[in-house]
Amino acid sequence: MKAVAAFVFLTSVSLVASAGAPERVQFTGTLQLDDSLPIALDVQLPSKQAAKLHLSDGSTLELATPGNSASPDGALIRLIAPSGKVMHTATIPDSGVTSTSFAYQICAGEVTYMSPAPAVVPACGA
Repeated sequence: MKAVAAFVFLTSVSLVASAGAPERVQFTGTLQLDDSLPIALDVQLPSKQAAKLHLSDGSTLELATPGNSASPDGALIRLIAPSGKVMHTATIPDSGVTSTSFAYQICAGEVTYMSPAPAVVPACGA
């Protein structure tokens, strides 16, 4: 009986160890702000890290990899308006995610989130 208990314990320890956070996560995205040209992003962040990208219109895009205090169990994508209001938050609840693609379309203050990102984000009013 002790041998069985030890085997179960060792198996569960190895499964937990193999399910750790990836070394890095690649965020590939597009932001379409009204009628301006789309902004393409391709950012790689190390495990347990976060970054803030300040956009030319004053908004901020926050990205976090799994294990970060902002998103301990998965990746995080958050769009914040120049006023500081959170416009949208997306979480990818996979602690082993290595890449994700997304697109934001912002037309007259209305936000549309797409994931995975389409090949071409439609223009506002299309």
